[in-house]
This record gives sequence, structure tokens and C-alpha cells, in this order.
Amino acid sequence: MKERVKKIIEAGANVILTTKGIDDVANKYLIEAGVMGIRRVEKADIRKIAKATGGSVVATLATPEGEEVFDKACLGTCTEVYEEAVGDNDFIFFKGMSK
Repeated sequence: MKERVKKIIEAGANVILTTKGIDDVANKYLIEAGVMGIRRVEKADIRKIAKATGGSVVATLATPEGEEVFDKACLGTCTEVYEEAVGDNDFIFFKGMSK
């Protein structure tokens, strides 16, 4: 788990979105590295964010050869990501997207 998270962080990710949950151990490594992990995001929303930021949706780190790698070309960019309360709900905002 630590090696997978490390590969993503070393590629330059500072925000990670997933449709699933984030394991407590993985979350610990993300927090220590200053990376925001956003869990239980709808697939359609992840696709829209990936398209708007110029990133790619990554389903697995596994290669056909059986290795695990993360290509930094999959990362999108935006100038700011932050959480803000609006009424009784918390929302994540992405600003300054590249596309």
C-alpha cells in the first residue's frame, strides 16, 4: 500500500480522487505528504474533472508485465482545490482548470 501511494505522490499528485474509500493507512501517508484524498466521488464527476484538468482516469497501477507504475502524464492541473461549507453541506471546489 505504501509503495502504491508513494508512486502517485512522487509523480507530483497533490489531490487524489477515488470512487471507493481510502484505507486508513493510505490516508495517513497522503496526509503526511500534504496530499488531499477525496473519496466516494461519482464516476461521472471524476471523468468531468479529469477532462477539465487535462488528466486521465486511472483504473489500476498494474502493467501487462505485472509491475505497478504511475505515469505522471495522467495527472491533470488546476490552480486551486479547496473545501468550503455552503449551507449545511461541504463542497470541494476546483479553480483554474487547464481545459
